[in-house]
Amino acid sequence: MKFTELKKNLMTAPPESCYILTGDDSFVVKSAVNMFSVFTGEFRDLNFTYFNKDASISEVIAALLTPPMFSEYRVVCVNDYTGDLKQIKEYLKNPSSTSVLLFTGALTPNFNGIIPLCEIVDCNRLEKSYLEGWVVRKAASQKISVSQKAASLLVEYCNRDMNSVYNELVKLMDYAEGAIDESDVKELVSPQIEYKVFELSEAIAEKNADKAVELVNLMLAENNSSVSLMGMLFNHFRRLLFVSLNPKSDTLSSDLKVKEYAVKVALRQAAKFSPRRLKAVFDRLNSLDAGVKAGKISDKNALMEFVCETVTVG
Repeated sequence: MKFTELKKNLMTAPPESCYILTGDDSFVVKSAVNMFSVFTGEFRDLNFTYFNKDASISEVIAALLTPPMFSEYRVVCVNDYTGDLKQIKEYLKNPSSTSVLLFTGALTPNFNGIIPLCEIVDCNRLEKSYLEGWVVRKAASQKISVSQKAASLLVEYCNRDMNSVYNELVKLMDYAEGAIDESDVKELVSPQIEYKVFELSEAIAEKNADKAVELVNLMLAENNSSVSLMGMLFNHFRRLLFVSLNPKSDTLSSDLKVKEYAVKVALRQAAKFSPRRLKAVFDRLNSLDAGVKAGKISDKNALMEFVCETVTVG
């Protein structure tokens, strides 16, 4: 089940006995947990129990078997648990009808035995269109309008990380006088490094040397190391080359071990290069990386040389 489906599901049907809330966006996971608070009634502190990764499973089960206080359900949440779950598997064969068990964190191998007995909620980064709508609605609740371009740019700058989107939106709303436009986002929000690498790739595609050098200098000024930037560029252009050579493959997401949205973005940007040019760019990155490792060139000089050369390639 997707996170975006969870609220409707909880409103239209009784909760399942166990949910595994897992994904790469901590804000989404936390939001999913909060959706279950409605089941604890007015006495959340009495009916919501939280355990950390060192939890005693016996204590978890004892909490699940404790009747709720002045409420229809008790909610028990266990975070980042990597221990044995055999007792939980036995419990889920005959669970309490008044308790809901939540697991949050990575879907580690110890969960394999209970997955068939649980509802898994996908809490990975949300689709761009959903986040844009969320930004507009959140601001509207404070009587502030957000232009479509501003919402789109904010989501891109934050690389679809909802915690960043939320924090930056709060800052923008504090600054705004009734409306937020694209220029406000550009002035007040600092793009995440992943977005800047995307922008750098765009500048290379467009053969805009001034823009490319400006972006590299900006990233270096923000204390990003040349080595890490070279690594990010290597991974980025490797992905672009792969999708460029396999544009119609149905397995790009699994092959690259990325989400479908990342594949869509890569396909869109790869289309701005010819496969031959992408291969030349990727080969140059490999060559410079070898030069750095052999001590023939410094990492910073290699980075600047890569940018200056690739904007003129093909």
